[in-house]
Amino acid sequence: MKLPKQATLILTHYGRRSGKPFNVKIWYADVDGELWIGSMDGNRNWVKNVRASGRAKVDFGTGPLECTFEPVTDAEGTARYRAAIAAKYPILSRIIALLVRRGRYATFRGRLKD
Repeated sequence: MKLPKQATLILTHYGRRSGKPFNVKIWYADVDGELWIGSMDGNRNWVKNVRASGRAKVDFGTGPLECTFEPVTDAEGTARYRAAIAAKYPILSRIIALLVRRGRYATFRGRLKD
């Protein structure tokens, strides 16, 4: 599936303990034709939930799609994601990087289910 060019998606992630669905609007990037998501703050609940289960739904505005995510743990992969985000959001990504305290980055590679 070719990823849409819009700015954000709605990620539905599931509570680590409760299994309850939660929605969050986040940025995403197309890295070599794949869906990648991430956060500059690895302590956010959506990051912890996706890391725990690997499952979520994504909605580009046309309805939710099942997706599985795997963490990207190598420095090269994280750098590729950050470069894709900087290219897609050239001004905002730099401003947010200045405002967010440096912490543990979290990056995920997604696979949409057919």
